[in-house]
Amino acid sequence: MAIEGRYFTWTIPAGEDMDDMRPGTGHLFKAVALDDGRIAQNGREAGGILLYGGKREEHVTLAYAGIIRFVAGEDIGRGERLTVRSEGYFCVAKTGEYVVGRCLDALVEKYRIGTGMFNFATASVQL
Repeated sequence: MAIEGRYFTWTIPAGEDMDDMRPGTGHLFKAVALDDGRIAQNGREAGGILLYGGKREEHVTLAYAGIIRFVAGEDIGRGERLTVRSEGYFCVAKTGEYVVGRCLDALVEKYRIGTGMFNFATASVQL
């Protein structure tokens, strides 16, 4: 399901250069932290997915709710609850990790682009 649906965005100042827009290996479609405007390292600090990048201190655009593309940090199947781990990659949430969305694709391989349903405003802890 390589599509995007309706999503909501906002802009924040970048805390680091986030202008490498290569899908999968660059910054595009990775999670960004709210507290410092850098690539997120976990689901708790993640505030959205990078859609439009920029240099440090420029404003970048994040999608925070809706049907959005993401970069998988491991193989992920349909319906899996998603969290963020190191370098902004999305992974299957384990007990105690913050869930920020769910995978909509049948299978998203590691470092590939997938489609998910996200809501960073109401992230909850996986039980």
